[in-house]
Amino acid sequence: MFLVILSLLIAPFAYAAAGLQPFVEGAALSLPLSDAVSTVQSKLMKGGFEVVGQYSPLKNVTVLSITSPAMLTTASETPRGGYGAALSVSLEEHEGKTYVTYMNPPYVAAGYHLASDNESVAKALANILGAEKTFGSKPRTVEQLANYQYGFGMETFNDPVDLGGYPSFSTAEQKILSRLAAKKDGVGLVYKIKIPGKDQEVFGVDLSGVKDNNANGVALVDAVDSGMPHRYAFLPYEVLLNNKEAEALNLRFRMALFFPDLPMMGGHASFFKLRSSPDAIKKVLQKAMGGALVSNSDNGFGGF
Repeated sequence: MFLVILSLLIAPFAYAAAGLQPFVEGAALSLPLSDAVSTVQSKLMKGGFEVVGQYSPLKNVTVLSITSPAMLTTASETPRGGYGAALSVSLEEHEGKTYVTYMNPPYVAAGYHLASDNESVAKALANILGAEKTFGSKPRTVEQLANYQYGFGMETFNDPVDLGGYPSFSTAEQKILSRLAAKKDGVGLVYKIKIPGKDQEVFGVDLSGVKDNNANGVALVDAVDSGMPHRYAFLPYEVLLNNKEAEALNLRFRMALFFPDLPMMGGHASFFKLRSSPDAIKKVLQKAMGGALVSNSDNGFGGF
């Protein structure tokens, strides 16, 4: 037992030394989905995490959004750190088991330019959920992820989509929450997190109700993912309210960051299948947020 516990303690650090991958496969549970969700929620709360959101984009899948005091502190330390205020945990029932996967905290920290490497968060989640392996791409260094760009002319972390402006932060918060509660254009609310000490808030949005598959969250993952466990921990999508301006990461960055090894073209899964999705996501989110847009131009040169 001691060796098992020790392996969980050192696992995140071993993975980081070898390079980072976007997802972690936790320990599968021999429980139906509903029981597994209750079990995992209880473990997370006892381990110091807060479950700020939960939704089921598919009948056999539940995605939990979690945060912690350490994550909130880290989120407050960089100008757009709100993107790192939450992590996703996916539970997927398949053939009598519920598979648990979650975003790899150090990978997220590097890709989202956070002030912390999130190693303490990775260690805590490994103890709570298990860390059988990391997966989802070939390993990449922190430096590669901090400067990540899928291809020439493609958007980076610093090239977000403008979702519009508002008269004030409080007005923006109220309007966004109201529209998400009404599920404008099929976009619903999964969670909201206020960043400490800032007029900044991040919203996790559910895109499973969007009729256009080019902007439907589940359809995006299913178009490029296969095998078990699926990478539904990619969901939900984040909208960042920063002072009086709302934004979201461009799909050409966010999708590529978490699925970086997919080819541009060819084969069963490729970004070519998502060529209409960046503009579709942009239009859906702009309309759903209801902010005032100065310009609706697309400065990206990306091919998908």
